[in-house]
Amino acid sequence: MNQYKLIMAEIPVLGSDHTTSNFCTLALQNRADISMHSIFFIHFKTIGDILKLNIFSRFHWKRALTTIVFLVLYLLLVLLVLFFRLLDEILFPAYRKVQIKEPLFIISNPRSGTTFLHRLLCLDEEKWIYTKLYETILPSVTLLKLIDLLAIVDNRIGKPMRRFFEFLDRKIFGGWKDIHPMGFNKSEEDEGFYVFSTLTAGLFLLVPFLADLPLVRFPDKMSQKNIDRYMRNYENSLKRIMFAKGSNAIYLSKNVLSTGRLHGLINTFPDAHIVYLIRHPYKSVPSLTSMFKAAWSFHSPDIPDDSELTRGLGQLAIDFYKYFDSMRDKIPSSKMLTIRYEDLVEDPVSSVENIYSTFNYTMEEDFKVRLKQNSTRSKNYKSTHDYTLEKFGFKKDDIFNQLQHVFERFNFER
Repeated sequence: MNQYKLIMAEIPVLGSDHTTSNFCTLALQNRADISMHSIFFIHFKTIGDILKLNIFSRFHWKRALTTIVFLVLYLLLVLLVLFFRLLDEILFPAYRKVQIKEPLFIISNPRSGTTFLHRLLCLDEEKWIYTKLYETILPSVTLLKLIDLLAIVDNRIGKPMRRFFEFLDRKIFGGWKDIHPMGFNKSEEDEGFYVFSTLTAGLFLLVPFLADLPLVRFPDKMSQKNIDRYMRNYENSLKRIMFAKGSNAIYLSKNVLSTGRLHGLINTFPDAHIVYLIRHPYKSVPSLTSMFKAAWSFHSPDIPDDSELTRGLGQLAIDFYKYFDSMRDKIPSSKMLTIRYEDLVEDPVSSVENIYSTFNYTMEEDFKVRLKQNSTRSKNYKSTHDYTLEKFGFKKDDIFNQLQHVFERFNFER
């Protein structure tokens, strides 16, 4: 009973409403295995830091307006998802029995071919469970089953909801089509799960002041207690997704921002397999900078391309290189495969076959056919995303001096 009281005391977003309290009691009673942190984990200090940095420290009305809109939408989403996750505890408590065995994590610096590789692997739908964008922002069994039901109804009445969300895709993500093609119903990295905690480097699309948010850059810098809570919440979300999909397939993740939480991932999933894509820093660093800086064009027009703040984005990429390199020895060689970006682009089929061979996965013939067909189409794709080191004020010598060990390990040209 004391444990139950402790759990109820850890619900800061629910307030003292009597009806809400009764609902939480019903959801959590007699469930000694439930920790509220696994249902929801929010790092509230980051929210305060966002307000301070984006509104009070260096005011620009567009940045302030964007921040307020974001936080209002964030709060509404938190309340919605929290309600349905508590409802899951009543309607679908069996989701907690899901076991996540030997998941595969594709990790890399941003702009290193992870989306390409991930979507090729997703063609093998019998082997993998992967997330679509809408699933990562609505991680509740009840919600996902409601969406499946609505999709059935939508198909029978001419697909008006589908056309509406395709319209939203074009409006919201259209500007990124040559940088990172996205859509609510497309396979996507699982960073959305971390957005609720506010400890996601994705916040740098909104907040230009990277140096002032060290835990957002590297959640691994938290206390071990908070890392465990943070990762327990992520694992809980995965279980809900896998339960909702009703499959015992292997969980497949690609996430270019997970380098900063690599310690937490290894500790939480000690049997995980990791594919690390490596691209020359002279390409990856400005590409990441260009991608994130594009989002600043509306809310932070006062920040020039070659400013110190903009170079902070590139420094994040550099720090990711250094951190992964420092963590490599903690990952058993049998659990990790490194693939060079150039090799993936030149021969994607061989790269995928290498993954299956290294980790002893069986490759079915029908998947081989789909893989070859899609690889051929993808090789003919030419991105119009334009970026250079010089545009953002980077110098090659500075990057080399910070990453000399990485250059030597992978024999990159200086």
